[in-house]
Amino acid sequence: MSKAVIYSRVSTEEQANEGKSIEVQIDLCRKWAKENKYSVVGVYPEPGRSATTLKGRVGLQEAIAQCQDEKIDALLVMDTDRLARNPADHFFIKKALAKGGTRLVAVNQPMINDSAEGNLIEAVLAGMNAFQSEITGRKVKKSLEKKCQEGWWPGWAPLGYININKGSDDKPIRIVEIDPERGPLITEFFRLYSTGNYSIDALVDILFNMGLRSRQGKRVYRSILYNVLKNVFYIGMLKFNGQIYKGNHQPLTTPEIFENCQKTSQLHNKNACRRRKYRWLLNGFVYCGSCNTRLYTSWNHKKKKGYYHGSVRNGCNHYIGLDELEEKVANQLKKIQFSESFSQRVIDKAKELVKRSREARDEEIQALRNKVKALEVKRNTLEDNLLDQTIDKETFKRKHNELELQIQNLENDIATIENQSGFDVDVISDILSLTQNVYETYKRANFEAKKHYLSIFFERLEVKDKEISKVAYAPLFNRLLEAEKVRVTPTWLPG
Repeated sequence: MSKAVIYSRVSTEEQANEGKSIEVQIDLCRKWAKENKYSVVGVYPEPGRSATTLKGRVGLQEAIAQCQDEKIDALLVMDTDRLARNPADHFFIKKALAKGGTRLVAVNQPMINDSAEGNLIEAVLAGMNAFQSEITGRKVKKSLEKKCQEGWWPGWAPLGYININKGSDDKPIRIVEIDPERGPLITEFFRLYSTGNYSIDALVDILFNMGLRSRQGKRVYRSILYNVLKNVFYIGMLKFNGQIYKGNHQPLTTPEIFENCQKTSQLHNKNACRRRKYRWLLNGFVYCGSCNTRLYTSWNHKKKKGYYHGSVRNGCNHYIGLDELEEKVANQLKKIQFSESFSQRVIDKAKELVKRSREARDEEIQALRNKVKALEVKRNTLEDNLLDQTIDKETFKRKHNELELQIQNLENDIATIENQSGFDVDVISDILSLTQNVYETYKRANFEAKKHYLSIFFERLEVKDKEISKVAYAPLFNRLLEAEKVRVTPTWLPG
């Protein structure tokens, strides 16, 4: 009998404590293993871990290690997003498994297989998982922004302040207050620096001698004090996502002293200005057609314009504008056209993916609703006990509040899952658009999605005399070409 290990993951400790998804994922994987005659020889749950990074994911590392050591036939996950939220990590894991002869199986996505259309869907879906992660991040940012608008800092307290909970463990009300030990020292730091007689380095030692310590009991780093100096939090304001809000916390210095500190800092730094670095879309893809090295990037401060260029050391110091080269690379996508039959098979598989995804989501929602009903029965029994006077009011109030909170959390989970239905439409839309017009899909995409699409189609592009002189396609795309699922025309296709 073939052997398999199961990997399951939830992204937050709260979800892990509520049992959300972990058990559902394992049960679905066990069901698949039984139906397909696989023996489950290992289960690796990973509670409270994000899939946006591989760092710290011990469960995943142990699962891969067992696959490589014991010649496991398959690693089972419920969906691909349980494994990784960005394309690079997804394919890195898949490659590591393949070295030991282990195949990756997403039990809710059987259409993701080693066929040409299966590989294309997998590549697009890996990018969509990254996009969904980005959406989730935006939602989190929105909730944090709302807290700032209400005057409360949503994160870890800055140096000189402490986080405290004014509520209960069940219903926390987290606010920031002045640290009675370190707060006065930060006030003194602002006062001393505003005089212009002290540097940051000097104040590191002075404050250490006055009793200011890091959490490890050591000197506070100068970089931390520099950040303190620039932080409007210390004058009672909150800066979040580029916006300034009035805070409810007590300031540690006055606006006048804070402003004097900024002037002093400018004098010490001789008004140095540091420009934010540009994100270069084509890094890792474009090469010099003459010396075969990667193109370098540079920014012209006067013209405020970016350039790609060859190696000066190799005598290839030709320059091409950032926008110009990015458009030339995009135009290469105009030459790509998928066959109608292949496009239809991809769409059929994508529809199957969405169908299975919806079924799994419905199962998860039903499981949560069953939990809600069970808690409602407990709540009704508790209310009956109060009416029968078999329970005192204090006990009733405490237990009733606990049940209400649990019910509310479950209903929030149900709402969150129901709101994910739009992701299904996005998957179909992206795959349909990609197979019908690669160029237009690419042009509409954001930076991260563009980078991902480039990796699907191109291994490298060589540039000579400001033109694309040679194109090496990515392995997946080459496979599609060999199978005649797609064609590349010598001239651009009509947009």
